[in-house]
Amino acid sequence: MSGEKNTNTAPVRDLTVKQGFNLGKFLVSWEMVLVYILILINVVLMVSRPNLYFAGGTIQSIIQSGMDVCPLVLGMILILMLGDIDVSVAANMIFASMATGLCCQAGVPVILSVLIGILAGAICGAFNGFCVAYIGMPAVIVTIATSMLFRGIVKIVLDVNVLKVFPSFYTSVAWLNIAGIPLALILFLIMGAIFIFILQKSKFGRELYIIGNNATCAEYSGIDVKKTKLTVFIIMGAMCGVASIFFVGRMGGSVSSTMGTGYEMTAIAICVLGGVSTNGGKGKVYGPIIATLIMAFLTYTLGLLGVDANTRKIVTGFILIIAVLIPNVNKQLLDSLKLKFVYKGNKNVEALNVKTAKEVKALKETIAETRKDGSLSESDKNAKIKKCEDKIASLQRECKKQTEVWLSEQRDDQKKAKERFAAK
Repeated sequence: MSGEKNTNTAPVRDLTVKQGFNLGKFLVSWEMVLVYILILINVVLMVSRPNLYFAGGTIQSIIQSGMDVCPLVLGMILILMLGDIDVSVAANMIFASMATGLCCQAGVPVILSVLIGILAGAICGAFNGFCVAYIGMPAVIVTIATSMLFRGIVKIVLDVNVLKVFPSFYTSVAWLNIAGIPLALILFLIMGAIFIFILQKSKFGRELYIIGNNATCAEYSGIDVKKTKLTVFIIMGAMCGVASIFFVGRMGGSVSSTMGTGYEMTAIAICVLGGVSTNGGKGKVYGPIIATLIMAFLTYTLGLLGVDANTRKIVTGFILIIAVLIPNVNKQLLDSLKLKFVYKGNKNVEALNVKTAKEVKALKETIAETRKDGSLSESDKNAKIKKCEDKIASLQRECKKQTEVWLSEQRDDQKKAKERFAAK
């Protein structure tokens, strides 16, 4: 009847992923590996130059030396997340600096001058984004071209002159300490928190991950890929404008057309060291934040150890390559060693043991869930657990028995092969 309730409706399934904190996985995560590297660099500096390390202001100076690139790093995370790249960020930063400097020189109010500089950066980023998203040009080609374009404009406008009229708070941003903490670091962490929310907590951030993994799939999922890419490049441009504040302050309140070369490579390198994939769709903000500090301490430490500038670049590049390769090399190396020494090079034995390990793991998870299940009586729990334990023991016995058979056959084959070769 129409008035009766339907009692045959299927129960609603809870499809949410419930994953608790795993200390073991956390301690070996890439972000924690970066923390260990940062600690190691500090220990080396502490041991090699204890008087300098513990002198007042040293740590603050080291941190401040690496903060001028931090806004570029945050913007570059979003670019790389798309699977694109932007090598025009340094030229864009200088272009934005010039826009601010010229406005200040012309007597434009300070706040308006700063906003014009950030807006100039955003417009440059929008031009990059339009060429990449709507025209379909490769990002690396576009940004190489615009890098020359932006810096060429600065050279034409400034020639050999140096702009020296900038807001006074620029130097404060770069050099001021608040309660012993560099103001630049505080601002970096605030911006980092905003980018963590954007990338890891917002719908926009999830769209970036999807586009980076498969842009075609994202398009069919209803995501406006072109608009999203344009937005990301505009954000990158705006961050170039913000970076101009840190950079000009770091340079003592002046800028010329030749400054800032190589900053784009540093920003990309820091992002990659921080675990952001250049293929897109992989990475978090935490890693590049830690990696920014690593680069600052590493560069400063190498300088104190008497390493010249060119050698420092070689050492830094080598460390970055090793750091990027560590996760992949470790897995491949461990798998190779395990196959050779544990499974005696027998891939059938390896496949059997891997399959058995997965089945045993699933049964152990069933046991853990059974122990927590309040709907079962104690006797039913014990019976279900006993059944799982017996199954585990049976799987392990069968795996061990079959492994011994295959390894024995392998040894016999190897022995017969040696005898045949010896007879010849």
